[in-house]
Amino acid sequence: MKKLVVIALTAALLSFGVPAQAAKVWDDMSWWGNTGAKPEKVEDSVARDGNCTNCPSINGTVGRCGYWWWPKEPAANAGDAELWGNRGIVFHKCEPKIEKPVTPPPPPEAPKVERKVTLNNVLFDLNKSVLKPEGKAAVDVLVNELKKYGEDKALVEGNTCDLGSDAYNQALGQRRADAVKAYLVESGVDAARVQASSKGETTPAVPNTSDENRKLNRRVELKIDMVEKYVK
Repeated sequence: MKKLVVIALTAALLSFGVPAQAAKVWDDMSWWGNTGAKPEKVEDSVARDGNCTNCPSINGTVGRCGYWWWPKEPAANAGDAELWGNRGIVFHKCEPKIEKPVTPPPPPEAPKVERKVTLNNVLFDLNKSVLKPEGKAAVDVLVNELKKYGEDKALVEGNTCDLGSDAYNQALGQRRADAVKAYLVESGVDAARVQASSKGETTPAVPNTSDENRKLNRRVELKIDMVEKYVK
């Protein structure tokens, strides 16, 4: 009777199969890194469906939807129970790919353009405030700039040499500045855009040490007050 029971039990085990083997616990980690695997994640070659959601089969083989990877330094995890894989290559389930929006680079800045205008001083004869032909030619450059840039303003400063009293030279410098302003207005520039003032003998261009230097100090200096929008 006992033999029949043992035979029946054996037959039952054979018919139902052997229980699955428990997961292996790894204490010796020396085999890590000896497989030739790359030291970075490699996408599974079987299934690459973009978002790793369906992992469809390719040629009848179902992909695992993840990445193969291996640690750079062999080390045992706590208890080794969570480790699994094949000869040091661990398969990691990938997360859905999230495409990051691509921020276009900012447009290049426009090259800066500087406005450069060369204005020559207007020279006058001794004790005179009459605008000479060569002086008008110098002022014409300013006229063209003011007509081209309608919001710019002109600064006209009259100067003298050191001959004469301070009061006389202050008044003479103003007459010279007013003569240039009058020519600007006659040339079509709005008088409100022109400021005429006198420096007298206080700001010589060169020292008043010779007749030649004094000729250079009998002048009107032309300047442009440029509006910012015209200057880049």
